[in-house]
Amino acid sequence: MNTHRAQMYTTALAALWVTLTIFRPTTTFHLAPLLVGVAPVLSGDRRPARAMEGPIIAVATAAILAVSGRLDGPSLLPVGGALLEAVVAAAAATAIALTLVGREHRELSGG
Repeated sequence: MNTHRAQMYTTALAALWVTLTIFRPTTTFHLAPLLVGVAPVLSGDRRPARAMEGPIIAVATAAILAVSGRLDGPSLLPVGGALLEAVVAAAAATAIALTLVGREHRELSGG
């Protein structure tokens, strides 16, 4: 399991999200928190701790962007703003990541 690669992908996607919002603060990058959230697991590190690391980084990044006024775009949700949307996307990333981790553990255990 390549911990370094998982951290690199997650950090690179979060940095890309921040960079994009610097140039377009009123644009909502709807898939960014989802991609940041699942990056560790998609990079090949299927440990449960990694499944939680990505969504935590996604929520932290969204909070920093919101506080700095860089998360002012529209939301796809009927209530709340882009920050709530990012938290919901990070929650979805958690479910996806844990599903992938669980599937691999079942396959390895023969179940």
